[in-house]
Amino acid sequence: MKQTLRRLSLWSVCLLALGATPTWAQQAHQAGGSVFIQGSEVNLREKPATTAKVVGKVAIATECQHVKAAPKQWVRIRCGDVEGFTLKSLVGAEKPTVEPLLAQAQDASLDARARLDAAVRAATLAPENEQALKLLSERFFDASFEQLQKDQLKGGLREASLVMRRVLQDVPVVKRESGPEGVTRELEKIEYDWHRIEFRGNAFVSAMYRGGALAVYAGAFSSATSLYKLELEDRDEEFRVVIQSRSSTPVSEVLQRALRQGARTPTPDEEKYSATHQESPDMPALSGESLRHYLSLPSRWYTLSESDSGEYILDTSCGLWGVDLRMDLHRRASIWWRRFQGGGEATESVIRVVGVSKTPGGYQLQLRYRSGFQKTLTLSWPTSVANMARWDLGPPNETKYYAVANSRNVRVVNTGCRLE
Repeated sequence: MKQTLRRLSLWSVCLLALGATPTWAQQAHQAGGSVFIQGSEVNLREKPATTAKVVGKVAIATECQHVKAAPKQWVRIRCGDVEGFTLKSLVGAEKPTVEPLLAQAQDASLDARARLDAAVRAATLAPENEQALKLLSERFFDASFEQLQKDQLKGGLREASLVMRRVLQDVPVVKRESGPEGVTRELEKIEYDWHRIEFRGNAFVSAMYRGGALAVYAGAFSSATSLYKLELEDRDEEFRVVIQSRSSTPVSEVLQRALRQGARTPTPDEEKYSATHQESPDMPALSGESLRHYLSLPSRWYTLSESDSGEYILDTSCGLWGVDLRMDLHRRASIWWRRFQGGGEATESVIRVVGVSKTPGGYQLQLRYRSGFQKTLTLSWPTSVANMARWDLGPPNETKYYAVANSRNVRVVNTGCRLE
């Protein structure tokens, strides 16, 4: 589970703050003349710098007066009672109209970002125009998938999770939900207002509106056994999902309107949250230091036994037992005590992780059951034995044992399972 966290967000969402530059050229303007705002909403700043204080916001097509020249690419304008600096590229001599912007949004010779840029402006200029809203939605996903491809090539966030597949049919043969169905269901294990998700092959972009912000996740799914195996078989009980980028930010009303068309809304589902897996609507997500510490730990541990001579061994006589440290698509962590081999896979217990802290001897994990009951897991790691950690779970009913992250330096023993 070792990963490097990078705070990435889809530029296609963030450009609604409109620091983006229009793709069309602007002619020079004389001081004292009229200019028109070209961006959907342009910030006027106290000084000619992108970090300067914003003194006002001006909507597209607003007529302003060019006050005087400014350094380099900046211009000083007055719009009504507000005066400040903005980029020259964000104003023009002609008042923008919808039709040319719609044409640009459909111009295949432009890249995805330029077409999205035009669609945003068109929809902001004419928020009741159905074609503009439809194009804005389409270009949002085009640009997001294009950015996902770039992120996949250069690296990025790459947070991996395992998703268990729901069984749709038991007889005459087992049939499980598809990858897109599983990804969608897993993403919707949270309280939300509406959700738009698109798949292209095994890649997906999810735009979910919740808590007054648009949460955008982009990633892909594949077989749990191979990143290159994209087709899932009905015998596969779970599959891997990699989140390549994620963001959550307030967005304009026009983008909300565009994406809300055809969006999924919450429906009653008694099986939405699994009691077996300790799921509930109030499952906490890890963030900050807790998330960083959790991701620094190995994701799988194998339980050790102590031999008569005091040696710690990996006893597989009655199956291979251990612990999985998991994290779902919304960064909600859980610990699964389970059997990996022998007599079929089985999950004995699942507890939610609500916090992780670093201690002088290792880590301390705060655990919580669905009922609200809490326990503490103290992980002493590293120890004098390579890859081995001591696990202390309690109170009450304290449990202490040792586990290894891999069996490289541990003797494996199988004497045959004898049930007494």
